[in-house]
Amino acid sequence: MTFTVRKAELHEGHALGQFAEACFRESFGYLFPEEALDLLCSKAFTTPVMEGLIRNGTWIAVGEEGWRGYLALSADPCPVEGLAKPHLELSRLYVPAPWMGQGVSDALMTAFLDDARAKGTRGVWLEAFEGNPRALRFYKRWGFKDLAGSVKIREGLHLPHRILASDLSVVIQ
Repeated sequence: MTFTVRKAELHEGHALGQFAEACFRESFGYLFPEEALDLLCSKAFTTPVMEGLIRNGTWIAVGEEGWRGYLALSADPCPVEGLAKPHLELSRLYVPAPWMGQGVSDALMTAFLDDARAKGTRGVWLEAFEGNPRALRFYKRWGFKDLAGSVKIREGLHLPHRILASDLSVVIQ
């Protein structure tokens, strides 16, 4: 089963929102009461939000049977000092369970980092949920270092996260 990675196009905002919501519900839905999850999703996965992510930079992994994952950027500055500028935030990286362990995340990360380096980006940062050890291992394998803790408050839940960063002048793989 092969797939390709490509940049998302602005007209795909609505479809990306539906895919992204399904990925989020699969990954983190268990954390939220149903009503809170519905409220969060009604705000986080709208077409305008997704179009904003596409404008910032979003990559989609596509196979014959459809989308296998996506990676999106944000323009937010790193909340911890010390990361070389200019830097980017990797705000979302999701791969549905059937495609995990098949190289989709690595392919998305490669496409993103190649593009970031080509644009002169010197650092990348992200916030990863502490309750997701698989993601934390993945980012560590890609050379991300733990800078600090943070807490995201979503619909009344306090979710502990780690702020991770990578210096793009060092090639990891």
